[in-house]
Amino acid sequence: MLKCCPLCANSVRLLAIGGRDRIACTSCEFVHWDNPKPVTATLIPMDGGLVLVRRNVEPFVDDWCLPGGFIEARECPEEAAMREVLEETGLEVQVKSILGAHSPGRGINVIILFYLAEFVGGTMKPGDDASEVRVFKERDLPKNVCFDLHRKMIRKYFEGNGRAP
Repeated sequence: MLKCCPLCANSVRLLAIGGRDRIACTSCEFVHWDNPKPVTATLIPMDGGLVLVRRNVEPFVDDWCLPGGFIEARECPEEAAMREVLEETGLEVQVKSILGAHSPGRGINVIILFYLAEFVGGTMKPGDDASEVRVFKERDLPKNVCFDLHRKMIRKYFEGNGRAP
């Protein structure tokens, strides 16, 4: 929590702004808008399954998830999804559609944009913050898929017989 204003260094306090309590400066016009960070997660069908990565950073080191990550400043969300897939899997993909935007809740301040993409090139190899990358068919999915929303989207994908949820 902010203790002083990042613009003028004076004290901050909770003020009612826009119908909510927000951290604001007592001397200047600074307001801390605690907006969620946008992230991507991408479903990549391949060989009758989906591409998952094994995480090598916290949280959930050694658990599996969909490739994804934070959208950079001024980056198009679809480009972020393709960049994150390439960084984590070595695969080049083309985004086909957005599957939804979800908030995980429980105090986690992100909005996850789930995409469906198709493989267009590259060689599967772990990179960035992944220690392993593999294709999993429904019957072979690992038990340790982290992130509730990733598990939900993976389940919906396979319930749709390999079609977008």
